[in-house]
Amino acid sequence: MILSNAVQNSTNAGDNSLIGGLISAATLIVLNWVVSYASYRSPAFEQALDGQPLVLVSDGKMAQKSLEGEQITQAELMTALRLAGCFKIQDVKLAILETNGHVSVWMQPAADASAEAAR
Repeated sequence: MILSNAVQNSTNAGDNSLIGGLISAATLIVLNWVVSYASYRSPAFEQALDGQPLVLVSDGKMAQKSLEGEQITQAELMTALRLAGCFKIQDVKLAILETNGHVSVWMQPAADASAEAAR
């Protein structure tokens, strides 16, 4: 998307040359490769770029500081838990906000058995 926008801008923003568009496209491709390679070679760079997973719920208790730090409301958390099939926060063993924005939820063992029995 960014690549097509850069090439489009080179043709619409006064620089109508093919060379201008190719330079923009090549620059973005090279930068993408450099960042990908640096992330692959350096775990510290990858962590700085992507962040790290964050615990939102542990043993049925909300991690209030984590929620506040990420500006996640209780309603948003409960929505994510319901999407994972959990309707009570007490049933959550662990809920983690992944670096891609997805919330991974592990249920308490007793909650897993009762959820299976309800189906």
